[in-house]
Amino acid sequence: MLSIRNLRPLTPVHFAHRPSPSEGRGYLIPGTLFDVEPTPQFFVTSFYRFLPLVTERMVELRSKVTSFMQGSDMLGLVLFASEGVNGTVAGSQSNVSSFRELISSELGVRDISFKNSTCGFMPFHRLSVEIRDEIVGMKRTDLVPDSTANNHLTPIEWHAMLASPEPKILIDTRNEFETTVGKFRGAIDSGMKRFSDWAQFLDQAELPKEIPIMIYCTGGIRCEKAILEMQARGHENVVQLRDGILGYLEEFPDGFYDGECFVFDDRVAVDNHLQPSAKFGICPRCGLTSDDQCECAVCSRPYFVCTSCKESWEPVCTKPCRDLWLRHGADASRHQPRA
Repeated sequence: MLSIRNLRPLTPVHFAHRPSPSEGRGYLIPGTLFDVEPTPQFFVTSFYRFLPLVTERMVELRSKVTSFMQGSDMLGLVLFASEGVNGTVAGSQSNVSSFRELISSELGVRDISFKNSTCGFMPFHRLSVEIRDEIVGMKRTDLVPDSTANNHLTPIEWHAMLASPEPKILIDTRNEFETTVGKFRGAIDSGMKRFSDWAQFLDQAELPKEIPIMIYCTGGIRCEKAILEMQARGHENVVQLRDGILGYLEEFPDGFYDGECFVFDDRVAVDNHLQPSAKFGICPRCGLTSDDQCECAVCSRPYFVCTSCKESWEPVCTKPCRDLWLRHGADASRHQPRA
C-alpha cells in the first residue's frame, strides 16, 4: 500500500500567474502528479500606527523586525518613518500572531488595528523592512495625525450613514487604478494617479462645506492624512472610515461596497469575503489591473491584459515569453526551455 511517507515532495514550481487552489506543492507518485497535501494556508495581516519615532529607534526596530521575519519564514513589507509604522506581512497563523505581538510590544501600544485575512498562496515575493520619510506617500511630512480619534466611523456607523437618506458626499481617496476594481456605491472617484495628488483634487473639486463628507481608503491610513488636509481648508464636517474597506467588508460583505478591493501584493484584489481575487490580474505590459483573461500563445498559461495594452502587447503572459514570441513568432511554444 502506498504510504504518505513513501512520497517525496515535488519541487515547487514558479508560476507566471497566481496559482489556483489546486496548484502549488504536491507529492510525486511515479508516473503521476497527485496532490495529496492540501494547499498551504497563509495568514495576512495589514496594520499601521502613527506615533513619533526617532532615527535610532527606527534602526533598532528595523533590525528586530527583519530578524524575526527571517526566522519565521514571513514575507511582506514593513515601513518605518518618524511618523510611525505601516505594513502588510504574511506567514503561518502562529508566526503572524507572534508578529502582531512583537509589533505591539516594541511600540508600546495596544490599540493597533490589525486587518487579517487568509490566502492559499504566499502573496509576497520578498521580505522588506525599510525606513522612509513617510509611511504613506503623500509627500507631506508636515501632516501627521496627533490622535487616534479624528472623526472616525466604525463600519457599523459608516453602514448606517450610507443607508440614511440624509445628504452626504462620498469620496474615494485611492488611486484611479484601484477604484476601477471596486468602490462604494455612489462614491466620487478622485481620479488620482498617486496619493500626493490629493491636494490638487481638492483644489479642483470645490466641495461644499455645509454637506457631510465621507472619505475612505483601503485600510484607513490614507484617510488619516487626507482628512487633515481637508480640515486645514475649513472642511470640519468630514468623517473617515475606521479600518477602511477591509474593515467594512469584514462586517458587511454584502453591504454598499461594489466590486473587489485592490491590494498591493500578488492577490491583486480581495473579494467581499476578503479572499484573493479570482477575477482580476496584473497586465504584464503596464502593471495595472485587468479582468480580461487570455491564454499565453507560448506557454498556454492564463494571463490578464488591460484594454489599453491589448492591441500593442503580444499575446503572451510574461516578458520571457514575449522574448520567445519576438524571436520565433507562432513557433515560440516549441522553443520553451525544457523543465
